[in-house]
Amino acid sequence: MKRTFTMRGKIALIFLGCMIEAAGLAAQTHHTLTGKIMDAADGEFLPGAVVRLINDHVSWTLADTKGRFTMDLPEGTVMLEISYIGYQSQVSELLLDKDKDTLFFLTPLSYYLQGVTIFAESPAKRLRKAEMSVERIDASIIERVPTLFGEADLLKVVQMLPGVQAASEGSSGFHVRGGSPDQNMILFDNAALYNVSHMLGFFSIFNADAVGEMTLYKGDIPARYGGRLSSLLEVAAKDGSGRFSVDGGIGLISSKLSVQGRITGDNLTYLVTGRRTYVDLFLPLARSEIMRSATINFYDLNGRMRWRINDNNYLYLTLYNGRDRFKVSEMGVKFGNSVAALNWNHAFANRFLMKIHATYTNYDYDFSGRTNEMEMEWTSRIRDAGIRLDLSYVLDRRNIFEFGYTSNFQWFQPGKAIGKGTMGTGTQVEQDITMSHRQGFVNVLYFSNEHKFFDERIQLRYGLRFTRFDNVGPTTLYQVDENYELIDPDGTVIPSGDFFHHEYGWEPRLGISFLAFPDISFKASYSRTLQYVHLLSFSSAGSPLEIWVPSGPSVSPQSSHQVSAGVFANLFRKDYEASVEVFYKHLDNVLDFKEHPNLLLYDKIETELRFGKGKSYGIEFLLKRNTGALSGWVSYTWSRSFRTIPGVNNGMRYRSPSDRPHNINIVVFYDISSRLQASLNWIYATGKPITLPEGRYWFFNELIPVYNERNSYRMADYHRMDASLTIRLGKPRRRWKHSINVSVYNLYGRKNPWAINYRMKPSGEQYLEMTYLFSVVPSITWNFSF
Repeated sequence: MKRTFTMRGKIALIFLGCMIEAAGLAAQTHHTLTGKIMDAADGEFLPGAVVRLINDHVSWTLADTKGRFTMDLPEGTVMLEISYIGYQSQVSELLLDKDKDTLFFLTPLSYYLQGVTIFAESPAKRLRKAEMSVERIDASIIERVPTLFGEADLLKVVQMLPGVQAASEGSSGFHVRGGSPDQNMILFDNAALYNVSHMLGFFSIFNADAVGEMTLYKGDIPARYGGRLSSLLEVAAKDGSGRFSVDGGIGLISSKLSVQGRITGDNLTYLVTGRRTYVDLFLPLARSEIMRSATINFYDLNGRMRWRINDNNYLYLTLYNGRDRFKVSEMGVKFGNSVAALNWNHAFANRFLMKIHATYTNYDYDFSGRTNEMEMEWTSRIRDAGIRLDLSYVLDRRNIFEFGYTSNFQWFQPGKAIGKGTMGTGTQVEQDITMSHRQGFVNVLYFSNEHKFFDERIQLRYGLRFTRFDNVGPTTLYQVDENYELIDPDGTVIPSGDFFHHEYGWEPRLGISFLAFPDISFKASYSRTLQYVHLLSFSSAGSPLEIWVPSGPSVSPQSSHQVSAGVFANLFRKDYEASVEVFYKHLDNVLDFKEHPNLLLYDKIETELRFGKGKSYGIEFLLKRNTGALSGWVSYTWSRSFRTIPGVNNGMRYRSPSDRPHNINIVVFYDISSRLQASLNWIYATGKPITLPEGRYWFFNELIPVYNERNSYRMADYHRMDASLTIRLGKPRRRWKHSINVSVYNLYGRKNPWAINYRMKPSGEQYLEMTYLFSVVPSITWNFSF
């Protein structure tokens, strides 16, 4: 019998079918999975970590600011992938038969050579990220590179990276991509540093036991940073561990000690380190009476505290103090740094983070001298106080927004000299030469975003900084005309607190990365940077007696445009990383001195400065191996750097002091066994440009040199090999550990030129004399830990 359905019947059947389907879906039971994602090393939460259901592109979530996540998943066995930038991804299989709460611990992506970290970031992550010209090195590698006197030195390792060159033999100063040393911003836990040298540059102020890791940006600087043209060196302070421990080392000329532990559980940890040289303890044994009474030493102290107030608030305090003292006979100099940094990390809500950094820096030096007839004291000081607000918002897995505000006030006391003496008549005289105090006030707003496209194969990073710089009284203002002649020789007195000049500036940043193949990416970047403070140095080698001055009406801020592009690859199952980068940098208002400048305690310094243009360009090759018993890196850099400044070198183009076309660095680590580790590095660089006289003439019984082209000659090429061997003593798996490190600086005794001067023979004939600092320098250090 044929059946017919009315419209009502059809609707009823459709409804019944939907109910049956819904009942079928309801039969597939779901459960709630909650949990936390934490750092396996220190237990810190990992906000923004990704939890993804494998083979399902829809089911994923992000951990909130406390590392927590929640997912609604079907009953049964599920496969989850947990990932976080800079950490080893984890795949976990769970049987979900009820609501569950769990913990996931991710391990930092570090590559270990029997316990020594080489590069503390995943090669795959570096390949994808929209950043280039960046090098990150863990503290462990810093301690392993052989250096002068066997003292681990962060800045000496920086000088071995592609695109970086030492300012001179033994110096802590460095050039990055053709820039000058003052064009490098150095931050220690977000506090700006103006002089980072101990013992005239033979050591840096960074004690390796107080450093967690360092990051060098060679031009592609994040939007939240600025203030220098060439590079940013960001040094992260090391946090104390949860277990009480003591570490130390005793060397030939210096020793160090660090203590770390926790207070009231794991919520409060601390780290205290100290270091001192004791060369002066052996000076009483010298034959010379002058040397027996001499003083040569330095010390530095570091303190670090981390307070976990609750899951939403962390507080970090970093303190540093270091001083150098040199005194020979009646001449002496004292100089040093004091640094304080207070950082507060706060989580407002899910995916919204805030960081506040308050910093203070003080650098000062005091030079004194005395003769039978007079005595003199010269002092100088720089202070920098600042606050920075950083806000981060994780919109989704493809967008991370950062924005914030920075404010810094800078005090410059370029120089104050007081001389006292007695005239032949017995009259007491006193002369006070004081350069005017100068103040600068910098305020910055910034914004940036990291945007990922096409399953993260393309990453775009863009940002913008807006800066305002103000000159603030009190000071005496000297202005010059277009011929660098003083408009008012007496200057204009500016009262305290007056804002009398300002500059504005926009600094765009852009970076892009394209993952063309699983192990090959192409990257490019552009950045504009501004610099409002300038170093007036008395020597290319660096000196504690240097003068910093801010921009002003007659001292324009320097600016730079830099473009970079490169190819990056992971080779042989990611055991090797290779990269090739090209760069071009254009400089405006680059600073140099006129011929025969008057710099020493001269208050009208504006008349001695000249401004023009510069450019640097080059190509950098890098190959590094991260795993295995044999590891390290090899780099080659070819670059050129020139300046064109009216009033200098007759207005013609000339080589900048950093123009050293060829630079090779080879750094090798070899684990001979679990107890023996060897390290070797070799450095080669084209000779440094210098200016030598083309001729001489006699004038009133004085021989006057005649100069032609600036920096037209070069010193001999520089090359050096260093080696070290570490012998681990004692029994393994014991809390008491100790080792012996034997190192040799300048292994084959190369006499590299440090300075070239003219000398005169008794006959009146002149000749060139080369000064070198070091031949072979062996050293031995005993390190211990318990």
